[in-house]
Amino acid sequence: MALDSKDGLPDLFPSLLAAAERYMEHLGLAGFRRLDAQESGPSELELEDVTAFIQVSGGIQGGYLLSVDHGLSCQLAKLFMVDEIDEEEASQYASEVVAEVANIVTAHSLKDHEDREILLGNPLMILSRDMGMRAGFYQSQTYAAPGGRCRLICIPKMDKTELASIVTVRTDGEER
Repeated sequence: MALDSKDGLPDLFPSLLAAAERYMEHLGLAGFRRLDAQESGPSELELEDVTAFIQVSGGIQGGYLLSVDHGLSCQLAKLFMVDEIDEEEASQYASEVVAEVANIVTAHSLKDHEDREILLGNPLMILSRDMGMRAGFYQSQTYAAPGGRCRLICIPKMDKTELASIVTVRTDGEER
């Protein structure tokens, strides 16, 4: 689903996806590919194991989420670090690397809109296994790589009430 330009605001989702794909290629992540709706599974609202949320304010309002499963977050940590690290170290650094990757991808996706005085919040990290996300409107794209999967989510024009309630905890398949 594409978000049309509303109130003079651009559709930011395509630039988010393009920035993510370029950055994953830059990191050397082989086999990073978009999944179609059938491969994505039944629920577009499910979050992976580690999620970074970045609030966007100023000339453009909303939020970006990068949700990554454990296997891919460890693979990203290995690719991101300058020195070679083992699995245990990759697991320790994984959530911080997801935050940095989200920050870099978000900044790159917004660079064509610098004239709008956009402000990025610090990444909010959520250990999101068994959690979901809900919003009045969102755009989501799931990706796969040999080491795991991730999802990019864009939530345009969020108000503080919506921001406070986007994450849901699942117990036995139900949200609360």
